[in-house]
Amino acid sequence: MFFWGSYSKEAHMGLAQMYVDDERFKAYYDKIVPGCAEFLRDAMKIYTGIKE
Repeated sequence: MFFWGSYSKEAHMGLAQMYVDDERFKAYYDKIVPGCAEFLRDAMKIYTGIKE
């Protein structure tokens, strides 16, 4: 199990964006449900309040 010592909205959003940008992550999540990677990224945008 891994966790960050201090929370950063920007780092968390970067991780969520990676789910979409990196084909390996995208394939993993989209195998569960098509569009899942984008859904996770968009949910993180709402959670962090970061629009782009």
